[in-house]
Amino acid sequence: MHDDADIGATALHLTVRVDARRVEPEVWHAVIRSGDETDPGARVLTAATLHRVHYADPSWAEQLREAVPDLSSIGSAFADRELISMIDESSLFTDSLCVISSVDVDDAAVGSLVSHALVRGVARVFDGDTIAILLAGAFPPSAGGPVVDPADLAARRAHWASIGFVDIPGTAAMLLPVGSRP
Repeated sequence: MHDDADIGATALHLTVRVDARRVEPEVWHAVIRSGDETDPGARVLTAATLHRVHYADPSWAEQLREAVPDLSSIGSAFADRELISMIDESSLFTDSLCVISSVDVDDAAVGSLVSHALVRGVARVFDGDTIAILLAGAFPPSAGGPVVDPADLAARRAHWASIGFVDIPGTAAMLLPVGSRP
């Protein structure tokens, strides 16, 4: 398990890779450490990768498809405005889509719900965006091998549903409705 003292003071750190040509999505990295980043004993408790596209760019769905193959179905789902309106009509009125494509939690922080703190922080920073999360393990690993056990996938869905995420039909992703934000 974890030691709450290790997780006590957390801060969300964001970095972005900027592509001046804007032919790719913005790729953000979000991290929560056990202490200040200048502390040599601080360790990363949880980290996430985010892919952000702007709906004003007519190639946003293509950008997602080309960035990470697993994001293809998310791009298709968000291009279907009727589908998204059935899940969360407010998500139709945002300027950008921010997809959390991976979340990793340090073994020592498992059970601390630090992943929830990270995603809540991301939702606050990207308040004007639609927020979606890709369920890790829903796709075969690039090196081959099986998809994560269905029971494990159900547990991941329940983990994210507990903070307000809802399933996006036809995808291995979930949407955080605007009304469920922190």
